[in-house]
Amino acid sequence: MDSGTITVGVAGNPNVGKSVIFNALTGSQQHVGNWPGKTVERAAGSFTYQGREIRLVDLPGTYSLAAQSPEEVIARDYIISGEPDVVVDVVDATSLERNLNLTLQILELTDRVVVGLNLMDEVERMGWELDVAELEVELGVPVVPTVATEEEGLPELVEATVEVAEGRRSTNPVQLDYGLTIEGHIETLQEDLTRVGIEERSRWMALKLLEDDPEVVEAFKRGDLTALGLAAPPASAEALQTLLRQAVRLREGTRPDAKVEIVRRRYELAHDVVHRVVHRVRPEAESVTERIDRIVTHRIWSWPITLAVFLAIFWITIQGGEIAGGWLDAGLSRLIDGARAWLTRIQAPWWVIGGLVDGLLVGVGTVIAVMLPPMTILFTAFALLEDLGLLPRIAFNLDRPMQVLGSQGKQTLTWGMSFGCNVTGVMASRIIENKKVQLTAILTSPLIICSGGYGAGVALVIALFGDRALPVMLSLVFLSLGAASLATFVLNRTLFRGEPGGFVLEMPRYRMPKWRQVAWRALVDRVAHTMWRAVQFAGPASLLIWILGNLPPGAPFEGTAVGWLVRTLAPLGDPFGLTGEMITALLFTLPAKEIVVPALAMTYGLQTTLVESEGVLSALPQMWGPLSSYTFMVFFMLYLPCLVTVWAIWKETRSLKWTLMGLVVPLTTASVITFLVYQGGQLLGF
Repeated sequence: MDSGTITVGVAGNPNVGKSVIFNALTGSQQHVGNWPGKTVERAAGSFTYQGREIRLVDLPGTYSLAAQSPEEVIARDYIISGEPDVVVDVVDATSLERNLNLTLQILELTDRVVVGLNLMDEVERMGWELDVAELEVELGVPVVPTVATEEEGLPELVEATVEVAEGRRSTNPVQLDYGLTIEGHIETLQEDLTRVGIEERSRWMALKLLEDDPEVVEAFKRGDLTALGLAAPPASAEALQTLLRQAVRLREGTRPDAKVEIVRRRYELAHDVVHRVVHRVRPEAESVTERIDRIVTHRIWSWPITLAVFLAIFWITIQGGEIAGGWLDAGLSRLIDGARAWLTRIQAPWWVIGGLVDGLLVGVGTVIAVMLPPMTILFTAFALLEDLGLLPRIAFNLDRPMQVLGSQGKQTLTWGMSFGCNVTGVMASRIIENKKVQLTAILTSPLIICSGGYGAGVALVIALFGDRALPVMLSLVFLSLGAASLATFVLNRTLFRGEPGGFVLEMPRYRMPKWRQVAWRALVDRVAHTMWRAVQFAGPASLLIWILGNLPPGAPFEGTAVGWLVRTLAPLGDPFGLTGEMITALLFTLPAKEIVVPALAMTYGLQTTLVESEGVLSALPQMWGPLSSYTFMVFFMLYLPCLVTVWAIWKETRSLKWTLMGLVVPLTTASVITFLVYQGGQLLGF
C-alpha cells in the first residue's frame, strides 16, 4: 500500500451494480482504456476519503475465476498480482447463491476482501429477510448492505474497505472442505509445492492443478510462474514438470471427476449459506419485471416488439441525424466560405487555398457532419436500452435465428449499432464473451449499411432512380442484412467450424435509466474518442485526394493522377459492370463513404475540388444505365469499410491477420453479390 493511497479492485458478476458503485464513488475522476495486451475495457478512478486517496479499478464482470475467458483471466491475474490492497466483491443479494460462487473463489486468492451486498431494496420487495451479520460470520469477511442506485450504504462500504486495507479490521475467510479425497490430494500437492519452494497460495495452486486450469498448467509447463504472482521461478523446470505429472496422476485417478467435485462443493456451500441467512417474511408479489417479460420475451410477441425497437432506433437515428447533420452542414458551409474568403484576402497561393479548404476542411467537416449525429444518437440509445434492462432481452429474442447461422443473439446487437456507424458495431463486439462469435461480429459488421453510406446512398439513389428510389433503397438495406447473414454462415462453416457459440446472458431487472450518467458515458467514453480517431484518418486522406486530382498543376484531367487511376482500374470493373471512374471514386471514399458524390465528380472530371455540386448528380443518370447504376450501389454499400472502421478492427483484435480479414470478408462478399446481380441482370435483358 503506497503512502496515502489505497488501491481497491472492484469485482463481481455482470449486472450486479458494480459499475454503478464505481461511478458513484469516483464521479468524473475516472478514465477508460484497455487492459495491457487485451481488448477488454479497463476503468479506473479515484476519490478522497478522510485524507486518503482511494483508487478504484473496475474489474470485468465475470461469473468465475476459472480462466475460461479474457474477463476471468484479467480479474484473476489482477487479484494475484498483489496490486489491490483490498478486493470489493459486489454481490447481487437477490441471486446470492449464484453470486457466492465467485466470492468463494476470491476468498481462496486473498483474505483482504469486503463484500458489498447490493440490491437490498429488491430483497425486501421480494419478501425476504437477509441476516447480514450471520452472512459475515459465514464468510469471515465484512459484509455491507447497499442500494447502489440510491447510493445507500456506500459510505459504510468505503469505511469497511479502508479498515481492512489498514489492518484495523481483521478477516478470517471461510475455507471450503472439498471432501476426503480432494482434500487428501490438496495436502499431497501442497507438500510437493513446499518442497520446490512454493508456499504462497499453495492451497489455491493445488486446487488449480487438480481442476486442470489451462493458465496454471501452461505456467508449470513453461517453468515460469511469474504469471501466477511469483516473482521468479522458485524451482527448476524439471521439478515443476515432475510436480505437474503428479497432479495429472492424482486428477485422473479421482472419481468422480476432480474438477466437477470442486465446483459442486462450492455451490453446495453457497446453497447451505443462503439457507442459513435468507428467510422469507411474506409472500412474494409478482414483480414489474416478470410482468413485462411475459410479453417482451414471449414466443410470438417478442418478434414484433424486437423489430419495433430496432425500427424506432433506426428511424430516430436517421431522422435525428439528418436534422443535426443539416445544422452542422450549414455551419460547415459558413466556415468553408469564411476560410476561403480570408485566405483569398491575404493572397494565399492557390494550392494552399485548395489543399486547406477544398481538401482538408471539406473532407474533415463532411465526416464530422455525417458521422457525429447518428453516432451520438445510437450510442446514447443503446446505452439507455442497456441501463433500462431491455438490451439483454433483445439478444435473447434473436438468439434462435442466429443459432441457425452458427452464431448467437448478441451478434445482432452489433449489427444494430452498425446501422449508425460500422465503428460502433465493431466496438460493440466487446459485449460478446465467445471469441469465435466476437470475431464473426467484427468481420461482418462492415457489411451493414452505416449512416454515412445510407445518407450518401439516398442522394445517389434519388438521382439515379427517381420515383423508384424507395423500393431500390429498401432492397439495398435488406441485401445488406442478407449479405451479413450469408457471411456469418460461411465463416462459421469454414474459419470458425464447430458447435454454435452458446452464451450466458444475465436478465437484470428493469430499472429507470440514470439519464445524465448514461448520456455522459456515451458522449465522453465513446463518441468523443471515436470522432477524434475519425478526424485523424479523414484529414490526411482528404488532403491526399485533393492533391491527386490537382497534380500536376494545370494538367488536363487525363494527365492527373486521378485520370491515370481511372484508366488503370477500368479493366477490373468489367465483370461487375463498374467503370474505371466508379472504382476510383470508391477508392477515394475509403476515408469516409460520405464523400462519394464529390469523389465521383472528381473522377469524371466535372470539377477539381471536393466541394459537392449538383452537376455530377444530374449527369450520372445519362452516363449510367439502370443496371450499372444498381450494381454500383450494391458494391458501394457492401465493399471495403472506411479507414476508421479498419482502425477499430485493429484496436479490437490487435491482430494483422484479423484486420486483413476485416477487409477480405466484405470485399469478397460485395464482389460475389455484385457479380451475380450484374450477370443476372444482363441475362434477363436489363
